[in-house]
Amino acid sequence: MAEPTAIQGAIPYVFCADAGTVADWCVEVLGFDERERWPGDDGVVRNVELIAGNSEVWLDGPIPDWKDRTGGLGSWVGFLVDDVDAVYERVTAAGVDVDPPRTRDHGVREITVKDPEGHAWGFVERLD
Repeated sequence: MAEPTAIQGAIPYVFCADAGTVADWCVEVLGFDERERWPGDDGVVRNVELIAGNSEVWLDGPIPDWKDRTGGLGSWVGFLVDDVDAVYERVTAAGVDVDPPRTRDHGVREITVKDPEGHAWGFVERLD
């Protein structure tokens, strides 16, 4: 049997009504870096690749009916961080109303932030 391929990470793929606006928000509020964006011939942003630490996030859109297509379900994309309180400070400094970090009974401290389209972006600090 062949050796399994080593997994180097995961790429969350988020469907958006407006990928450009969500990307701008992720850069401004969450501190992600934009790798590249691809507009269509009409100038509307179709895809964006973001860098979040050692992870990539891909945004796709416009998909104006993404909530209808998924039965109203949104997404939760989580990232491991060293200091969840620092993320909270950054987000609140950007004017976003968010609940403070909470410590969970399974050894993590976390915060969840919703972007303008309602996608949930989680930041988790392991405590053990």
